[in-house]
Amino acid sequence: MKTLRKIGIVLMSVFMIAGLGACGDDDDNDNSQGDHDSGGPTVYAECPDGNHPHLIDLGLPSGTKWACCNVGASKPEASGGYYAWGETEEKTVYNEGTYLYCNNGWIHIGNNISGTEYDVARVKWGAPWRMPSLDEMSELRDKCTREWTQQNGVNGIRVTGPNGKSIFLPAAGDRWGEHLDDYGSHGYYWSGTLYSGYEYNACSLYFGSGYWYWSIFSRGPGFSVRPVAE
Repeated sequence: MKTLRKIGIVLMSVFMIAGLGACGDDDDNDNSQGDHDSGGPTVYAECPDGNHPHLIDLGLPSGTKWACCNVGASKPEASGGYYAWGETEEKTVYNEGTYLYCNNGWIHIGNNISGTEYDVARVKWGAPWRMPSLDEMSELRDKCTREWTQQNGVNGIRVTGPNGKSIFLPAAGDRWGEHLDDYGSHGYYWSGTLYSGYEYNACSLYFGSGYWYWSIFSRGPGFSVRPVAE
């Protein structure tokens, strides 16, 4: 299973999209809040206070807004929880034997679990929060720039959108077996999208100090989740 998890790094060229899609300049530096059109969470240009999470408008073409922190985190630089794909609770051991949706074979729970009962963001935070789809993660990568940096002493990437606003994604590492791996050096973030080529793999964002890629990983390890909403 550990080997299967690492195959994702080898295969990540499947999801690489040429160029980082540098963002254009925006003269609007207004950091004021605006109301969410659907009557849901208020949309902000940046975190106004410490009462997280907040919904941040990066100026993306789709109108998708990104949360300021991970599921289970109380601030943007905190790791938050680590969840296997489709599971909604943390656990002490992450492997094929403890994965809920592997029982004498991989159990299909959907091609896109965003907004379903298998979506930890929806379960923990409620509507309209949900896991991003691969398309929404692709938009984030294509339309934004990223800078490896620190926030309050925590390594990660600052992702800046077309309107100049940004979110911070901590390099929280991942959990496998009983161990936390790669904390401070890599980030692993689930999308809600299953990889169509292999039932046991799902799509994720994977980054380090000099790169961010699309990758596929076995569904069993514990990764971070950064929610979105329209």
